[in-house]
Amino acid sequence: MTVFELLSESVKLFADRTAVSHDGKHTTFDQLYRSSCHLSDRLEKLSLPPESPVGVLFENSVEYVIAFFAVLKAGFVIVPLDTSLGPDSLRFVLADCNARALLVDSRYRRILPELVAGDSPVEHIFSDKKISSGRDDLEVEPVVTVTEEAVPDTCSQPVTGTTDDNKLAAIFYTSGSTGKPKGVMLSHRNLVSNTLATIEYLRLTMDEAIMVILPFYYIYGNSLLLTHVGCGGRVVIDNRFLYPEAVLDTMESEDVTGFSGVPSNFMILMGKSTFLKRELKSLRYFTQAGGAMAPEIVRQLMDAFPTKEIFIMYGQTEAAPRVTWLPPDMLESKLGSIGIPVPGVTVLVTDEDGNELPPGKEGEIVVDGPNVMLGYWNHEEEERQVLRDGRLFTGDLAKKDEDGYIFVTGRMKEIIKTGGNRVSVKEVEECLIEDEKILEVAVFGVDDPILGEAIKAIIVNKKGFDADAKDISDFCRARLAAHKVPKVIEFIQSLPKTKSGKIDKKKLKNQS
Repeated sequence: MTVFELLSESVKLFADRTAVSHDGKHTTFDQLYRSSCHLSDRLEKLSLPPESPVGVLFENSVEYVIAFFAVLKAGFVIVPLDTSLGPDSLRFVLADCNARALLVDSRYRRILPELVAGDSPVEHIFSDKKISSGRDDLEVEPVVTVTEEAVPDTCSQPVTGTTDDNKLAAIFYTSGSTGKPKGVMLSHRNLVSNTLATIEYLRLTMDEAIMVILPFYYIYGNSLLLTHVGCGGRVVIDNRFLYPEAVLDTMESEDVTGFSGVPSNFMILMGKSTFLKRELKSLRYFTQAGGAMAPEIVRQLMDAFPTKEIFIMYGQTEAAPRVTWLPPDMLESKLGSIGIPVPGVTVLVTDEDGNELPPGKEGEIVVDGPNVMLGYWNHEEEERQVLRDGRLFTGDLAKKDEDGYIFVTGRMKEIIKTGGNRVSVKEVEECLIEDEKILEVAVFGVDDPILGEAIKAIIVNKKGFDADAKDISDFCRARLAAHKVPKVIEFIQSLPKTKSGKIDKKKLKNQS
């Protein structure tokens, strides 16, 4: 099964049902299918070989969804572009994957000339409006729109060049160890298998409506899109998370049944909105992934919404993305766990040689299944480090308990070596967030002439609280071994975030 077939199969069953809601507009599955087919028909007429990478630079919108499925229907490889990146980084990605076609939101008209100037590989540009590319030899065709026209004959044909679901479908760029983004290559099989597994354990039906605040270029946001297209549910888009009350109002007015976020999303909602006071009558469940959420925050969510299901999940872009899930009825007894493998996936905790370890022993999380990526685009050395015999070595440290539930203990690259001791960043952060005065925290290592590395904590106080460094040190000393207490403590008004909502530790480290 191909990714486009998630849409083509759903339109047979749910043609007149709403697929996407955004800014008060509602687009049906039939409209989405017709529009994707029309754009695909135009793309297929380009003189590009099958599986050519095509960049898509759109904010979350129905136009993004149209572009996404159209590129895949045409037999090309979609490259979702991070809208938070500057022109130089976007140019790098387009050049790195040799994207000869670009689908771009007209809101990025000001930077478009920079993206396609000089030796850019881009030869064709499509948008939602007539805009200028800044080049006399490169016109922008305004065809990325919702249409009511008849479906082209080509839409009933198999996806061009995709007779095998192991073929490349998408390249998702993530932060690389060199500082440059690296492309994660995902096949149709990777994305579809993970989509169907997620639909299964979340028990998604056509009656679902997911609140999407996460960008679609982020693999978690992409998963929300595919699962709800696949089950015949509704994707509700709101790009205004800077104004959380507006998002909460949308959740109520659109009767959303699910909300998904990374830890900082939940912490912002709890600390800077009326979230905990809202009833959210239609909401059935929450999902959380994109990094570990401190057990104390999970408890607050459980206490505030005792009738809602809370799914704690773990994954990586390289796993398309979902690897494990914690059943809501096990949340109390297995608090702090990332759960069990998603259907069809095997997850082991192994030693350095890849041998499975017994319960209680710490090792690396290793993933095997149809969701494991094809590899990294143009990064063969890094690929060899994480892909071995078809298995994904995640770089995350964990233990399994006697029941097979997995508990992440840290990140192999997020271990601070201070004074000869190895300290888990996760452990220190989870301790700090238990302090009622702290809203958010980021912990990392900084150079120290005596210790080698010193533990640094950057903290945001909750509104109405004014903790100082001594308060924080005293709090930690009562709960942690002395060598785990942060040596450097700073306070700021807010922590920098990536567009996907994760705390931007790279930026914090550069400022230290």
